[in-house]
Amino acid sequence: MTGSLLPDARRRGAAALLALVLALLALGATRAPVAAAASAPSAGTTASGTPDLAAIDRYVAAERRATRLPGLALGIVQGDRIVHLRGFGQAGPSGRPVTPQTPFVLGSTTKSFTALAVVQLVEAGKVDLDAPVQRYLPWFRVADPDASARITVRHLLTHTSGLRDQSEEFTSRDASDGALEKAVRALRTVPSAQPGGQAFQYANINYSVLGLIVQTVAGQSYEDYVQAHVLAPLEMTDSYTSPLEARRHGLATGHRYWFGRPVAFQMPYNRAAVPAGFISASAEAMSHYLIAQLNGGRYKTARVLSPAGIAELHRPAVATGSPDLSYGMGWYVGQTNGVSMVWHPGSTGNFRSNLTLAPAGRWGIVVLANGDNALSPMRIAGIARGVLGLLVGRRLTAEPSISGNQTAFFVLLAVVVLQALGIARSTVLLRRWRAQPARRPRGLVRVTGRVVVPVLLNLVWALLCLVGLPALLGGSLPALLLLMPDLGTVLVLSGVVAAAWGIGRAALAVRALHRHGAERAVPPQVKTVNV
Repeated sequence: MTGSLLPDARRRGAAALLALVLALLALGATRAPVAAAASAPSAGTTASGTPDLAAIDRYVAAERRATRLPGLALGIVQGDRIVHLRGFGQAGPSGRPVTPQTPFVLGSTTKSFTALAVVQLVEAGKVDLDAPVQRYLPWFRVADPDASARITVRHLLTHTSGLRDQSEEFTSRDASDGALEKAVRALRTVPSAQPGGQAFQYANINYSVLGLIVQTVAGQSYEDYVQAHVLAPLEMTDSYTSPLEARRHGLATGHRYWFGRPVAFQMPYNRAAVPAGFISASAEAMSHYLIAQLNGGRYKTARVLSPAGIAELHRPAVATGSPDLSYGMGWYVGQTNGVSMVWHPGSTGNFRSNLTLAPAGRWGIVVLANGDNALSPMRIAGIARGVLGLLVGRRLTAEPSISGNQTAFFVLLAVVVLQALGIARSTVLLRRWRAQPARRPRGLVRVTGRVVVPVLLNLVWALLCLVGLPALLGGSLPALLLLMPDLGTVLVLSGVVAAAWGIGRAALAVRALHRHGAERAVPPQVKTVNV
């Protein structure tokens, strides 16, 4: 529900580790083919200065085709008016078309709703941003009692709490009323990654804790509070705080990607994850939300937050570690090619969204998609920015490139090829040992090198595939299989084959060597000749 559940540092680390394995095994580098970027029109405005909506639609349609997205919805606002709403492609396998009223799961763009709800309670005098979480949840604990007492509401909003995600929160199913509190209470055994307030570390659990604070302070469920204080005042018809409810009202069908192809898939629903990533809404509903964000919290005659409160949400609060990129409260804040933007991506593994604001021109863009290619997420995530670039006449998207996930995947495939070649070579070698006893290894050093070392390498690789790399890429093997099923499946198969072949090869080698020893122990028979 992050912008991604797989942090960039983890992806780079996993890719580097796989690359190191590959280098040690002396396999040449592999580069994946990259599809050519859909050529965006040079301008998204007409000669009169009005948006060239036809050119924008052509760009979005081309990007949808290039990324194989089943369906996509686009909304553009400027100031206090909706400029353009359009659906592209299909909302589900039946061929139902996407419309501006089709709901999509938002993913991590939900975080801006939770942040707004918290600041509403701040303005009502019910929450203090710099108060410790324990003021509102007295039982709140992480593994370190001192760290528990120092984590504040502001730390949660800005991802500087030091909390770390536990993948089970988002891979298990729990629609019960107590799911949110259960997930937060589970933190009592989780060590902090760093002291609160020290540095930015994106974690979905921060916003689950905030959701529970909203629920506790407001005296009603998180979902009911957001519905009454955000969705209803902004007239966000076709928006829902539960995917279960959204499905009853035409929710688009989500898709994961298998080897570059979208496959319909329904992610597990855990109610604990709602404040971090499971509000659903249509492009039309989100256009109302963007208008409120651009107009000091006001949509038509309704106001959901003061101008000062909106400014606080959008204010850069902490550096993220990436150049020209900060995090506010539920929003990233940065600048690209001279254009200042406030934005947030969202991903659930089978849906993707992006909200982008350009305050200077008072533009707001929402892109909702019913597919998520975790191996190559940036091109889908960049569609909203590409639309904004057309509106302001600046290039805001980078050329398509290989992502860290893709690098890890293709290096893994190369290692798998090497693994297959190694198995074939070992099979031939073992047959030779059986057929030609003289070629069998003798002595401790040679037996160790030809039998023990290969077994250890196979078992180490199996451990790396089944435990180490999943921890780097997705937090756990179930999370990796859920979010990147193609990479996860290849990883599991490679690990299982490595473990099985390592043990099987050792057994065959020992059998061959034992047979050789037995042959040497039998004295030669002397043939006698009678004379």
